[in-house]
Amino acid sequence: MSSNSLSLTSRLSEARWIAGFLFVLSCFLWVDQERLSVFVVPAPLPVHTFLETVTIVIFASVFIVCWNAFGEVRKKSSVILAVAFLCTAILGFFHTLTFQGMPGFETAGDMHKSMSFWLISRSIIATTLLGLAFDPEDSEISQMQSYGVLSAGLLATLGWGILVFAFPNLIPLTFIQGAGQTSFKVACETSLIAAHILAAVLFYRHALRFQIDKSAEHLHIDRVPLFLATVLMAMSEVYFSIYAETSDVNVVIGHTFLLFSAIAIYRSMVAVNIHTPYASLAASTNNLAKSAEELKLERQRLSRMIDTAIDGIITVDDKQEIILVNPAAALIFGYEVNELVGTSLNRLIPARHRETHKSHVQQFGEAGITRRKMGTHFEDFYVTGCRASGEEFPIEASIAHQLENGKRYYTVIFRDITDRKVAKEKMAKYHEQLSQLSATLQSIREEERKHIARELHDDLGQLLAALRMDLSLLQRDLSFLDRNKPTINSMDQLILTAITTLRRIATDLRPRALDEGGLFFALQTLQRDFSHRHRINCELIADEDQLTLDDARSTAIFRIIQESLTNVARHSEASDVQIEFQRSHAELKLNINDNGKGIVEEDMGKTSSFGLVGMRERIKAMNGEFQVLSTPGEGTTLEIRLPLTD
Repeated sequence: MSSNSLSLTSRLSEARWIAGFLFVLSCFLWVDQERLSVFVVPAPLPVHTFLETVTIVIFASVFIVCWNAFGEVRKKSSVILAVAFLCTAILGFFHTLTFQGMPGFETAGDMHKSMSFWLISRSIIATTLLGLAFDPEDSEISQMQSYGVLSAGLLATLGWGILVFAFPNLIPLTFIQGAGQTSFKVACETSLIAAHILAAVLFYRHALRFQIDKSAEHLHIDRVPLFLATVLMAMSEVYFSIYAETSDVNVVIGHTFLLFSAIAIYRSMVAVNIHTPYASLAASTNNLAKSAEELKLERQRLSRMIDTAIDGIITVDDKQEIILVNPAAALIFGYEVNELVGTSLNRLIPARHRETHKSHVQQFGEAGITRRKMGTHFEDFYVTGCRASGEEFPIEASIAHQLENGKRYYTVIFRDITDRKVAKEKMAKYHEQLSQLSATLQSIREEERKHIARELHDDLGQLLAALRMDLSLLQRDLSFLDRNKPTINSMDQLILTAITTLRRIATDLRPRALDEGGLFFALQTLQRDFSHRHRINCELIADEDQLTLDDARSTAIFRIIQESLTNVARHSEASDVQIEFQRSHAELKLNINDNGKGIVEEDMGKTSSFGLVGMRERIKAMNGEFQVLSTPGEGTTLEIRLPLTD
């Protein structure tokens, strides 16, 4: 339960105790009228006038607050309450003015007029409170309608006044000198008591309900004081129904209860409506003070962060004038902070870039985005700054902007990347040198393999062939053959195996088909050998015209496919491989697909994956593009694009 609910419960319990105590006390006074009649008010007129005047002032205050509660567009309930309490105050004034003993009102007939005004005013207030207690659906009414209700209420009050003053006999007699109140007066008081009791019960139920449901509130009206007020009014009407003379103490007690009731109504409507905005204002002021203090602390914290940041921070206005600069920024450019504040940003930009920079910043401010990196280089995003010494240096920076009071401000956060730029340029140079070295090594390696293959094929191959011819001559000597046939056959088989192995090694080093028939025939040979050796179906989709290339490209493509097939045989567990070429005027596209187990992404970046590294280097040397597409369990595709123009 919230603190507000606890407070409401406590106040409701307090109101019950007060009402209960006064009711018990009143019961003793009502029953023991003989003892109470001993007490006589020595000056009833001043006491009555004082108590009624205070009540009238309170009711007038209720009118003022209810009438002005909602400005020009008011709630219907607020207008009715305001007009009712105004009419009650006016009729109460007439009641006080005509009370027996006032100048010009000395007779019992004058007391009848006073009682008539009393009954009319009490009926209005009882009816209004009972209507509020029934809690009808509220609605808004216009200012014209509000004044219409006010005019109607005042006209009705004026009509009642004229009726009572001019035609008092039209109202049944309410007071008889020496006999006291009439039965009509007592009956009216009884009706008022019943109305107030019913209103008290309803207000009590409202107070319980509003602890949970605040949506039923139409005005800033506190139901707890209204519950107490209606109870007090009901008890006051009892006192007003049993007195016989104006000096009777019951009149004073009844007016005292009525005054307490008026104070409770004041608390429920006036005090709440006055206290609520001022309490809200006080809370807002307190929150504003806390927010200002928090803002001050935030500014101090931000200022410390800016001053201690290792990155440079500069803020400029829409005229490119520096309004904030931190020590790191001043140090980077070789100035003091106070030398830069209030000066133009052009001081920190090389002369050749100033106009371009200004237009770029303006375009950024008008583009609708609030932050971005500065510069146009797709890797570095750097701009050039100018130190106090005139030295130019690279800056990595980001820019943001915001609008304050219609003015645009730009904040740049940057750092000097001279060392990084130099290191990157060195790294790029080293990488280029390594690429050139790799290409050179590949070329040397290919030439060496070609040389070794030629030596093996032309020299060692010829020797083995000659050796076999000599062996075949020995086989013609039947006497020698009979004695050494097993040995000669074994030697012949070994020489044949050596020749086959030699040819295979020479082909692996440098296939003669590549030099003699071109890339297409070399790939056909590679395809057949691969399928025969590894029992993997290999399909080549190409024609000879597509593969008419220079020696360097032919060799590189052959080695790439050779390395790819080696990887398939070793790692993929595939049953089918497809090699497809597509050629256009500008480029040659090569796809190598297998249906194996695929490559895990982590394995592609391993330093031990020399096959992929070698392929990338060969393709990079030809300014090509290389991409590996693989899904575990669904095979691997190598996509290669090679430009055909230098």
